[in-house]
Order: sequence, then structure tokens, then C-alpha cells
Amino acid sequence: MTVTQTEQTEQTPENEAAEPAVFGRLVAIDPLDFDPDGGTEKLVIVDPFNHRKKRKEGDTTEPDPALIASVEEVGVQQAIILRPQEGERDGQLGIVIGQRRTLAAYRAATKAVEEGREYLKVPAIIRDDLKGVDDEALTVSMVENLHRRQASRQDDADAAEQLAILVNAKRVPKARKRRLAAAIGRTEEELDVAHKVAQMDAETLKKVQGVEFDWVELSDYDEVKDVSGAKDALQEAKTKDEQEGNAKRGAWKTAMQGLRAKKARAERTKTLMAELAEQKVEVLRWSWNWSYATPPVRPLEDLVSSIGNPMSAQGHSETCDGHAATIDPDEAEVVWLCVDWKKQGHRLSGDTQDSGGDAEPDEEAAAKAEAEREARRRVKVNNLAWKEARPGREAHIADMCKDKGEAPADVKDLIMRTLLASDGHYQHYVGGQHHGEMLAKFLGEERLARRPKDVIAALLKKTASKRYWWVLFAHVAGMYEAEHMQDDAWRGEPHYHHGPSVRGDVRAATVEWITFLKEHGYGLTEVEEETLATAEREAEANAERAAEEKRRKEEREAARAKWQAENPASDEDEEEGDEDGEEDYQYDDMDEEYEEPAEAVESTDPETETETEGDTDVEPDEVEESEDVPAEDGEQE
Repeated sequence: MTVTQTEQTEQTPENEAAEPAVFGRLVAIDPLDFDPDGGTEKLVIVDPFNHRKKRKEGDTTEPDPALIASVEEVGVQQAIILRPQEGERDGQLGIVIGQRRTLAAYRAATKAVEEGREYLKVPAIIRDDLKGVDDEALTVSMVENLHRRQASRQDDADAAEQLAILVNAKRVPKARKRRLAAAIGRTEEELDVAHKVAQMDAETLKKVQGVEFDWVELSDYDEVKDVSGAKDALQEAKTKDEQEGNAKRGAWKTAMQGLRAKKARAERTKTLMAELAEQKVEVLRWSWNWSYATPPVRPLEDLVSSIGNPMSAQGHSETCDGHAATIDPDEAEVVWLCVDWKKQGHRLSGDTQDSGGDAEPDEEAAAKAEAEREARRRVKVNNLAWKEARPGREAHIADMCKDKGEAPADVKDLIMRTLLASDGHYQHYVGGQHHGEMLAKFLGEERLARRPKDVIAALLKKTASKRYWWVLFAHVAGMYEAEHMQDDAWRGEPHYHHGPSVRGDVRAATVEWITFLKEHGYGLTEVEEETLATAEREAEANAERAAEEKRRKEEREAARAKWQAENPASDEDEEEGDEDGEEDYQYDDMDEEYEEPAEAVESTDPETETETEGDTDVEPDEVEESEDVPAEDGEQE
């Protein structure tokens, strides 16, 4: 080891009473000479009188990942304190101060050896004066730990902001920037937002005291701190990412997307309230069910005039004293109301003008109207939630497309399945967006939206071959987003005959795409989670129906086989059947001995929600004859 002797202070008349310089010899030790378990084979061990002790719980001797990362990059910057050991450990050096730093250097050196890299030695001061003086050694160790005060989060952020300014001003290469960030236990992304954290007010920092948010997360929280429940929502998202091992912060990003949307709605609500106050419109508190309001209050969309005409906001404000408004919190939109609508002479939409004194039909009509209103509201709210989820999902896809490595196998599989299964015709304008706009968004190339043909050729020319998969992935992602993730995709497939208002099951492609993104770190929103759950229920119901249909078919076939076995056809009948190309099972006799069970047939027509029995008065043969045979003379058709 290299030893550098410190120089003692010169004894002069002016400082004759001064204490001598700190005793010790400055050396550089090899971290692999350290034995964390305190054996006798290696040079350096932990001193038995070191203040910090290994414990099963709350072990303060273990270095955190940030310290290890820092030591890997710049080594141990503050010298540790050693003292010579006695007795059976004579010849060894015990660590009095710096146990965690030494252990971090040991871990970093071990990793470097495994990877065939060089590592840095640890500066140390050997205190010969502490040899055999255990009480002094313990006191020195305690003083080091007891009087050390950790820098505040604000101090860290301020210093990091200065470092970030220096790095950006000098245009430091990315590799060096990464090394500097790791040296202080941070990432490049954290260094980039250090200036935002440094500008956070003390009150905000106090709210997150004790919360393990890194600088990127602190910066995000500062953006939405005024949103109710923001801290709890982000803590829950961070915990979820940690539990799922999601290094891409999928749940966090989704939570932030929801909080940003909530913040935008709150700001719009504030603006609308100011506008209504300026117009001197009475503003009522929002209610989730206006049926129970006292006095009776209803949105204008639920009401009609005394003669059954719909009412507009402007017309109602000019003619009715009960004109008022409220703000829908889910949509941040003004909902116009009428206060005491019965007294004002209005009626509920769908009610008859004279119920004839029978209250029960009115209650049924009101319940039906309320259910229809709730269904319409659910469609509006879920459409909005689905739309709000889109920016976060698209940002996640764009982040995936930035990957400079080769695409994983399941990404390639998705691309090949999609491209090979298609007929080669891609709709270039679907869901309000051009295909070029989608590619531009995901690949970060704005020119694609304007001149897609020319730019795609240039893009492929400058793209490394191993990046081809990600360009293709952006193409496939654009197709999924445009065709299968429109605002109302959560409702299911539009009916091909009855139109978009009648829905079938959720599209398989929608389920496949959401599931794929979830597997790649995307945090699903509530409406997307609900859509997957709905699709799963639909799949189970379809499987049950298919199983039941198969069972019934097998029963019919078994019954028919049994009847055939009990009623063998004659040779003559078999020959006739062969000539006609048909089988004759003597249906007249069979109808007497075997009847298929009557089954309720569910109507698929949403306008006729009735069930018809399997047995009818008219035989199929009679129906066919009645259609083909013309009416005789004198008969009415």
C-alpha cells in the first residue's frame, strides 16, 4: 500500500501552545483486502468498537444502491479512518469511521473484477494513536455518526441544479453526464429536472417529507400538487410499479395522466364558474341524481315544455324564472337546470300530458327515463375517460419506439401476425387521423404528417437495420390506435346491421392491443381495466353458450342415432334414398316416436326483445309451400 506521512505543524513561538497535527498516515487500500465478515485472512476488517453494528432489522451498515453507484463512478472521496488491531488480529487494520463507504467500494470492486474492469482504491488514514485505546476509538466513531447531519432535500436540489447548469453549459458528452449523475446517486433524467426541484417551495417539500420520491417524481408531483389526493395516488402508483418490477413507471405515468386531466377539468370549472357569475346565473351544487332534489330541480335535457317541445338554454333563460346552472365535475361542462320545474309548467321528457290519475305507469316511465339518462351519461363519461387515456398510451408507444436495440420477440411476433394477416390494404384515414400523423407522432418525425411517401423513404435510408422492427412497430401501433382504439371502443363492436348504437362484444383486437401494452409496462387506466374485464366476461359467456350448443347438438345426434337403430330403413327405401341423393328416415314415424325438446330462441333484434318457442303451429314445409304456390283464382293474396 502507498503510505504518505502527514507533516506536523511547525512549533514556533506564536503557536507553542497549539495542539499537534492530527495523527495518522494517509494510505490507499485495496477494497478487496477488506473482509466484511471480520475474518483473519484479510488486512482490513470492521473494528469491534465501531459505532455502527450489523442488525437483522434497521441495518445501518449496508450501503444503499446510490452510494454503490457513486463509488463505482468516482470512488470513495472522503478518507476512512483505520486503527491497528491487537491480540489475535494483530497485523490487521480495523475501520473506525467509513464502514459503509468501504463496503460499497468492496461491492463495486467485486463487480468490476467479474466484468473484467479496473476499480479504484480507497483513501484511508491509519490512526496509530488509537491502537489499544478502545474507549477513544468508540468515541471517535460515535462523534462521526451522532453529529453528522444529512443535507436537506433542498440543499441537494440546489447543488444538483448548479451541476446541471454546468453540464448543459459545457455541453458535456452523454457518457460523462451519465457518470456525473451516477456519482451523486441520480439518473440523467433526474439531473435534467433538478432545476424544477430546486424551485419547489418549502411547503410543498414539507408535504412529501418522508416520501421516497426521486427528482423526476418530485417534479411530477409539483405539477399536480393542488389536485386533491395527488400524493396518495402517486404513492400508490409508485408502489404498484415497484411490486410489478415495472422499470418504465407505467402505473406512475398513468396516474400522472389522470391527475393532469383532473387538474385541467378543475381549471376549466373555475373558468366556467367565473363566467356564470359574470352572467349573474344562479349556480347550484352538482347532484348525481336530480330525482331527489328539493325543490324539484332537473337538467333541461330531461324536460320539455307544457306542449312537449324541447327547451334550449337561451329560450329557457328568457322565459323561465327557474333558470339556473351547475358544473358537471366529470366533464367540466355547464349543465343548464330548471328550479321547481313542476311549478314552472314543465314536464319530464317522455311523460304524457295526462296520466289519468294512475301513478304507477308514471313511476315506471320515470324509472325508464332515468335509466336511459344514466346510460347516456355513462357513454359520455367513458368516452371522455377513453379519450383522456389516449395521450398517455401514445406517449408510452413513442417511448417504446425510441429503443435503439433490437425489438424483443413478442414485438416481432405482433408485427408479423398483423402484417401477414392483413390483405395489404391499410386505411390511411381512420378515426380522424391520417396514417402519416400517427407515424409522425410515434417516430418523432413531424415531416411524415406532410409528405409521408418521401419521408418514409428517407427515414428507412437513415435507419439502422436493427431499428427496422421499431419503425414497423410504429406502423402497426398506428393501425391499432386508429382502427381499434377510437373513443367508443370500450363499448364493443358496432352492429353491422343496426348501426353504432347497438353494440356487440369488445373487439378482440382492442383487447389484444391493451394487453400487449400492459405487458410492456403501460399502466392501464380505469376504463381500460374495465374494458378488459368486460371482454373476459363476454368470452366466458360465449364459451358457455358454445358448450351448451354443443351439448344440445350431441343430444340430438344421439337421439337420432338411437331412433335409426330402432327403426332400420328397408332396402327399397335405402335404394330410393341413394337415387335421390337424400336420406329417408321415415319422418312421419319418427315424429310420433321422437320429438326434439322445445327451446326458447332469443331474438337478436334489439327492437323486439321477445322470445318465441321452438314449436310453432306452422310446419316449415307448409311455410315454403305458401311462399311458392300462387293464389288460386278468386282467392285473396
